[in-house]
Amino acid sequence: MESAINSLFGRPVPKLGFGCMRLPENQNGDYIMDECQAMFDYAMAHGINYFDSAWHYIDSQLVIGQCLAKYPRESYILVGKLCFYDGTLESIDAAHAAFEKELHDARTDTMDLELIHALGNPGSLERVDKLNVWDFMKQLKASGRAKHIGISFHSYPENLEKVLAAHPEIEVVQIQANYYDHHTNGAAAIGGSYQTYEICRKYNKSVIIMEPIKGGTLATVAQHPEVKQIFDAADATQSPAAWALRYAASLEGVVTVLSGMSTLEQMQENVKILGEDFKPLSEAEQKMLQKAAQIVESKKPVGCTGCHYCTDKGCPADIRIPEVLSCLNMLNQFHNPRMTRMKYYPAIKKSSPRDCLHCGSCERSCPQKLPIMRLIQEADEKLYIGENIDLWANH
Repeated sequence: MESAINSLFGRPVPKLGFGCMRLPENQNGDYIMDECQAMFDYAMAHGINYFDSAWHYIDSQLVIGQCLAKYPRESYILVGKLCFYDGTLESIDAAHAAFEKELHDARTDTMDLELIHALGNPGSLERVDKLNVWDFMKQLKASGRAKHIGISFHSYPENLEKVLAAHPEIEVVQIQANYYDHHTNGAAAIGGSYQTYEICRKYNKSVIIMEPIKGGTLATVAQHPEVKQIFDAADATQSPAAWALRYAASLEGVVTVLSGMSTLEQMQENVKILGEDFKPLSEAEQKMLQKAAQIVESKKPVGCTGCHYCTDKGCPADIRIPEVLSCLNMLNQFHNPRMTRMKYYPAIKKSSPRDCLHCGSCERSCPQKLPIMRLIQEADEKLYIGENIDLWANH
């Protein structure tokens, strides 16, 4: 595995980090321990010694503790996260208890890195400030229970600028980054924008990349013939996922690129991409990915600007119309129904296009004069596949 001595950890850190949120499970939601053990053994044998988890990744730290028990503690890097955005941890005492559970489950007495998770999600910045989580994190580091501290970030670039300016104790920022969001306006206002990455560099923070394949959506972009043509012209042996991983790993200042692998085959493929033969993208390859991103961006069939006039003026069925139309665009851009449904089902939890009264209020309010009633029905026909389904399944 391609590694380099990292100034933060003072030891080799692999280009590929093991994100432990999607470990192998059976149909009952129980971890398949022999498959998990095989993945951890393969990881350690190939130099993947960076393991990212969180207190609320349902029992994943128990799996980590069991699977890594036979390896010397100093041979791997363990990362934990504490979540404040959803009200789960509502006091510093609760945070203490959660951190101690992380250590207990992972069978360790210290974390190499502890992060405040998903900072920037609704209510998280306010709650972290109100509880003075910053002092709590500094105490973890001062006590040696966490060797380093940082944040994972999911918000607007200007919010990151404020946080980093106010809290120089932050050593690491974990951000979303992929070539599509960096080369389009697709995430200009949220955590995946190039501006977010630039702010991390401005404050000289170590950067950890998450979602390099944009939740799996960039693995299917070659279904657009124009994208496949330029990919093949550049290097027909590289998969769409490989281009995405190489882009993220080529960014300056990046400690590691996380992949939430759930099968041994996925891990083997990623090791091939970011292993000993890893080569940073050339200037020509960077330009090729910029062109690919622009092609995918052009495939949006619906010109919704997200102004919310259709809902602000009152949809009597309370349908989240911009979110539904965004999912229709996502499906047409990335040809990935499974990942699109991960976004679609939360959008229709309260009310769906099947509840539309066909009153026309939305279309009368739309500045773009979109045929909204037809478009939301189209989205539902393509994405709704029933209730009580496993969204992780390959539907």
